[in-house]
Amino acid sequence: MRTTVVVVPRERFTSLPESLSSLFRTVPDDVPVVVVEGASPARTRSALVALARERPFTLLSLPYMLKPNEARNRGVAVASTEFVVIADNDIEYERGWLAALEQHALEHGSDAVAPLTCIGPPVATTIHHAGGLLEASRVNGHVELSERHRLMDVPLAGAALPEVENQVCEFHCMLARRSLLDELGGLDERLVTREQIDFALRSLTAGAKVTFAREAVVTYMAGNRFDAVDLQYHLFRWSDRFVVESLDALESTWNVNLDRDLYRFSWAAKHRLRAAETTYPRRRRLLGKERFRRWVVSRLEERVVSEQTRAREGLVPAVPPAPSRDRVDEVVSGLPEPVKG
Repeated sequence: MRTTVVVVPRERFTSLPESLSSLFRTVPDDVPVVVVEGASPARTRSALVALARERPFTLLSLPYMLKPNEARNRGVAVASTEFVVIADNDIEYERGWLAALEQHALEHGSDAVAPLTCIGPPVATTIHHAGGLLEASRVNGHVELSERHRLMDVPLAGAALPEVENQVCEFHCMLARRSLLDELGGLDERLVTREQIDFALRSLTAGAKVTFAREAVVTYMAGNRFDAVDLQYHLFRWSDRFVVESLDALESTWNVNLDRDLYRFSWAAKHRLRAAETTYPRRRRLLGKERFRRWVVSRLEERVVSEQTRAREGLVPAVPPAPSRDRVDEVVSGLPEPVKG
């Protein structure tokens, strides 16, 4: 086989069995699948054991919660095929998606390929990401970096999909040559947000060809409800502490500024709050938004991060080699200004 599929946590535990079932329905039985998980609840692990009896796969289990890039690096390390698909554990797959990615990569000589990613439920109805572009605003001698999702929230039916040109592969699901991942030195484990920007910039510095395959369709099941055990992982993965560390690492590596308030408060903080609201809707109604945020969300986040910091003691994040500053400046200076309007 040409491709190994590596499935890793995104922001839940309990979505994994259903996502794997969708994966197994849509790929041949001989496609190697590696599942990486850490600290999943007992019912999720039991479901994995049952699935493995029906369709064997490699399971890498850790006793502590994993940041997604940590899980991705561990999964890629055991893959030996020409291509590796990295996929989150909350994806639903359309039939033919993997064959379409492989055929596209071979036809276009691609080093990394983004599928057409929808957002659901329902599946395959609303576009989330049809590839993307990096943009750079230049103000007072500083560069502010951003990305643009193409066709975000546009209905799939009748959409005029882009051609193959692309810069950004969202990590919901992407295909990459194993040789590119090796050349880059893996993924930066300091990051829990904007990982796709870091990967896009590293691919640009390496001269890699990144494309978009509109024939390959998957759905990121963002709208499913959270339960209490999922919320613990969500608050760990999207914790304010890790988001800040990610932004610090990106700005330092690429000598750019990011819209920190946008990513930290307008996105990550609201994302944590929304997940908690779906988990504890009654508490949210009784307490009101601000007290719910302070008394429930912030306290639970602090407890989970503290517990996992102890459980993960001694872990050192893998950081790929930084490109030379000259090469960084060359790549960043070549990025276009944001399109207005």
